[in-house]
Amino acid sequence: MTHASLFSGIGAAELAATWMGWTNLFHCEIDKFCNSILHYWFPYSKAYEDIRKTDFTEWRGSVDVLTGGFP
Repeated sequence: MTHASLFSGIGAAELAATWMGWTNLFHCEIDKFCNSILHYWFPYSKAYEDIRKTDFTEWRGSVDVLTGGFP
C-alpha cells in the first residue's frame, strides 16, 4: 500500500503507515518546525510545503491512502 499526507503536522499518519508496512510517498506541511521533524523521520518521502502552490498530478493513480491532518 502507498500513503500520502496533507496538512501532515509532525507525521502521526506517516508513523502509523510505516507501522503498517506502507510506503510513504509524500507529505505536505507548511510549518517549518513540523517540516524539520518530517524530513528527519521520513527522508525518502517527497516533501511539499504550501498546498496552494503544489501540483500533485504526478501522483495521480499512485496513492492508495491519502490522509489529512486537522488544525
